[in-house]
Amino acid sequence: MKFSSKMEWLRKGICMNPGNGRKMQFRADTVSSVLTTALLICSRFAEVQAVKGGLMSKIGVNQGLSVNDIFEDVEDAEMDYELIPRYTRLTKESIFQQGETLDFLHFLHRIKYDHRQLPDNGNDEAVDIHVSIVVSNIRAVSEVTMNYNLELFYRESWLDRRLSYDKLNFQNKSEIALHESYTNFIWHPDTFMPNAIASKNPTKQSISHRSLLRLQNSGRVLYSRRLSVVAECPMDLTLFPFDTQICKLGVESYGYTADQVRYVWSTGEKQALKLHKIRLPDFQIKEAFVTSQTEMYATGNYSRLYVCFVLSRTAGFCFLQLIIPSTAVVITSWVSLWMENETSFQVGSFEESPFEAVVDFLAFQRLRLCSK
Repeated sequence: MKFSSKMEWLRKGICMNPGNGRKMQFRADTVSSVLTTALLICSRFAEVQAVKGGLMSKIGVNQGLSVNDIFEDVEDAEMDYELIPRYTRLTKESIFQQGETLDFLHFLHRIKYDHRQLPDNGNDEAVDIHVSIVVSNIRAVSEVTMNYNLELFYRESWLDRRLSYDKLNFQNKSEIALHESYTNFIWHPDTFMPNAIASKNPTKQSISHRSLLRLQNSGRVLYSRRLSVVAECPMDLTLFPFDTQICKLGVESYGYTADQVRYVWSTGEKQALKLHKIRLPDFQIKEAFVTSQTEMYATGNYSRLYVCFVLSRTAGFCFLQLIIPSTAVVITSWVSLWMENETSFQVGSFEESPFEAVVDFLAFQRLRLCSK
């Protein structure tokens, strides 16, 4: 039965129970008032949910909105929110209880925060970006393409006194966790890696995705990301296979000069560089250190940090893979000098010399090794 026909039926004062077919009599005015109140509550609930749902979609998708534009929708939603009875507000408040979302947006709106301006910390000095890196893995060091692949956790922290807040406004918390999408609403450095060939973040909502954004009540911001980077590593192969290579990874700002943004390595409890236990088949990591310098370009001077890896080639691996097989081929080729010219080996319907047989055998063994 359609909803409209049910309404008409109830207005007549008759309600049919589909379970046992009994008819119950109700007062038509009581039923009508109850239904009208319920419909009003449902409609108001749907309107506010739609407004706030549209607001959250703007936060997650449209990165070009300002905080003031977003708050126009928030204020409209709050006007309707006051009309909802108190017993229906619990489900609505749960929408904004994730990561102090609504409180933080109110805070940005109240202080009229502009994410396009550099932090002004009360002096004319450059903004210090404290950087620390945790390298979880290094792989695919190639002397052919002269690059290497590494997995790392990149952390940068800076002070923005405009974001300092009163803990009482955030449930007495000295540090709040924010979603990574809030980097669109606060100032953050335009960091890039100048010698990186390729760089990517792991796919969102995947098991390998890692990213966090935290704000302290003093205004210090921490932004951490997990990155996979392919970087250049120019090599000098003069002493191959007894060579030692230095591979670097640079970090600097793309648009801000050194008098605006200065990159420095973290000190104290947070180590500037930390390496997990890494094992490479053809290299040993002899040393890893950090350094900094100022790079000069036509557009100005820029602050740059370097992570340096000293890689020493493992001679044993090279001997097993290259030198010993090559030496065996050369020595085996001399055997044919002491054998009669007519000597040959029958392989199926083909004939081949001892030298060719040994070469084929070594090639087969090499292919079998590589396929493992």
